[in-house]
Amino acid sequence: MCASLAGVRLSASGPDLAPLEEKINRILSRARGQVGLSLIHIESGATLAVRGDQRFPMASVYKLPIAIELLTLVAAGTLSLDHAVTLMSSDIRACCILSRHHPRGGVTLSAGELLELMIVDSDNTASDAVLRLVGGPPAVERRMRALGFDAININRYEGDINLEMTGVASPPPQAEWTLDLQYRLISEVTPEALRAARERYTTLDPRDTSTPDDMARLLGRLQLGNLLPPEYTALLLDLMTQARTGSRRIKAALPPDTIVAHKTGTTNVVINDAAIITLPPDSAIAGHLALTVFVINGPRMSVMERTIAEVSGAAYEFFTGRPLTGRQKAKAPARQTAARRR
Repeated sequence: MCASLAGVRLSASGPDLAPLEEKINRILSRARGQVGLSLIHIESGATLAVRGDQRFPMASVYKLPIAIELLTLVAAGTLSLDHAVTLMSSDIRACCILSRHHPRGGVTLSAGELLELMIVDSDNTASDAVLRLVGGPPAVERRMRALGFDAININRYEGDINLEMTGVASPPPQAEWTLDLQYRLISEVTPEALRAARERYTTLDPRDTSTPDDMARLLGRLQLGNLLPPEYTALLLDLMTQARTGSRRIKAALPPDTIVAHKTGTTNVVINDAAIITLPPDSAIAGHLALTVFVINGPRMSVMERTIAEVSGAAYEFFTGRPLTGRQKAKAPARQTAARRR
């Protein structure tokens, strides 16, 4: 087995992952929905993947490449985390903190505050504001290509993705948007149009998608420190560790003191998690795991989340060399509306 962390294939001098592969295949045999995953033991380069080269919608996992572009510009002196951004009514997007507290805009935040909101709370308004600040989707995608990630596509703003995936056709220009208008447009979509839009989003549209392999490589290179200078690598990893979303996914089966730096993605038909897991120092095979699990079209959010948790738990047990005990019981997931994408 081998991994590619820097655009080249690296010989895996690490562990034989065949027993783990067998266990994960058993988990996936009873999974409902389509699952793609890629696992890299960062220190050895050993890797395991299922549908690792297949495209999946990232949902809000795409905020991670946007954050990397922002911090790259900050490190170069082109932008500052103190740069002030004023949000107007047309800038507010469904989900999460900002739409609840400032539904009509009228708030000014720093780029650093927006970065924290988009990573820790997966705030869509903050994400679109940062994406505009760095030059829009083409700028982020150019960065991904320059770094060697040919399968990570960044094409649209959160607001556009949200309306398209819920079946809204020909919305007015963004300058005319309000939060109420976005909700109204979505509420007017017919069930048939919604089903067709979800099918396009999950299986047909390559925009704003990634392969599990490329996302796992991105995580691995972030952990290795060759995407950003040390100060900004540490900042981004710290924010990812504080993430308040996805507690029932990669983190769910792990001991509560496990350090997990991750970014989730959530829609009604997409449940994703992409994480760097720090293994205990006394593990059978210590170090870090880059784990990306994308799940689409499962029957319920809880079912898709359970699959991610089981894959994560199996990987943790294999590398630590000991069974997990006292696993946390997942609570029933909060209801998601069609207008919310995290």
